[in-house]
Amino acid sequence: MQFIYNISINIIILALQPFRLFSKKLNIFFKDRVSSLDSIEEKIKPNDKSIWFHVASLGEFEQIKTIVETLKSENDNLKILISFFSPSGFKSSLNYNIVERVYLPLDTKKNAKNFINKINPNVAVFVKNDIWTNYLIELKKKEIPVYSISSKFYKSQFYFQSYGKWFLNKLKQIDYFFVQDKTSKELLNLNHINNVSITGDTRIDRVKEISKQEKKFDSIEKFINNDICFIAGSSWEADNDIFLNSILDSNNIKTIIAPHNVIASDIENLEKKTQSLSVRYSRIDQDLDSNKKILIIDSIGSLKHLYKFADIAYIGGGMGDSGLHNILEAAVFAIPVIIGKNYIGFAEAEKLVKLGGVKSVNSKLEFDDIFNNLISNKTYRIKMGEINKKYIYSNSGGSKTIIKALTKSLN
Repeated sequence: MQFIYNISINIIILALQPFRLFSKKLNIFFKDRVSSLDSIEEKIKPNDKSIWFHVASLGEFEQIKTIVETLKSENDNLKILISFFSPSGFKSSLNYNIVERVYLPLDTKKNAKNFINKINPNVAVFVKNDIWTNYLIELKKKEIPVYSISSKFYKSQFYFQSYGKWFLNKLKQIDYFFVQDKTSKELLNLNHINNVSITGDTRIDRVKEISKQEKKFDSIEKFINNDICFIAGSSWEADNDIFLNSILDSNNIKTIIAPHNVIASDIENLEKKTQSLSVRYSRIDQDLDSNKKILIIDSIGSLKHLYKFADIAYIGGGMGDSGLHNILEAAVFAIPVIIGKNYIGFAEAEKLVKLGGVKSVNSKLEFDDIFNNLISNKTYRIKMGEINKKYIYSNSGGSKTIIKALTKSLN
């Protein structure tokens, strides 16, 4: 089966080559991986004490920051390499100076062998579920401890289907799993993988840290001016359509919209829909006046810090099929959260909807009803917010267990 897998990967790579002539994105995808492999030797020497984390994208990168920063603070000489599959995660790490970063070369036998030989990590960590078989094989050949952290498994995954048994057997090469929930642990145990602990979602530890950071936003405080503040974070057009009428009709409420896409056309479209009532964050000092009640965040990186100003938050992604965005970043600030209709499969959303700290809406009418209730009833807002904060604080601390295990393996 390994032979068939390797042949398949190589056929896919070869089949994609002609399309590089017509797709700049695809061409960059391949070029970045070649240059990453070439640059590794400059970043980490084979004799360095090092740990390698592999993440798929930005979300997984955020999940490991608490772990990475603690490991580095405990041993400044430790080299930390993070490999990425997608550009969004890689680009967001460019100013994260305590680590080295590369794109993960595609999972061919040759690439995996070259990569592992060049970095020669003391410990390897796959974050969540982005696990590649040739890399696992090379790590086990060199007897390098391998961990899976913040992983999440469910019955419908290919690992647990009749056609996925080979991949399931590859999972058994991982030395230890730190999973997010009981279901994941039970599934692994059922399939004779018993080296498992439940440590929850490490994003929870990260948002707790962020909530304690002191960051000043004087212009935003001036914009809010002690009014009730509604923040729509990571919203898509389908999300905007749900809440825009309500906020346009509301008085004495300030709204901050941080769209998921900050490309010029999307920002301009949002400005048209909000008429003359909005101002861009990049222009707030020049264009802010008493008529502006909507602030459009036209840059990335600040949203997770802005939720501290919110009395109510809406988190985007749930009205379409793009996937619900991070509700934990808002929940940690003890505020009520509203989301769209598509949230099944996001454990924290399912739990907080059940507990009552998060409300899911299917339509403009449903949003309007919940929004007006929250605006008019401060006690209701506080009650929902406290449910969210309690969830965060009662489910935190998993990173400490993971750090302890990684440190032991490094030593």
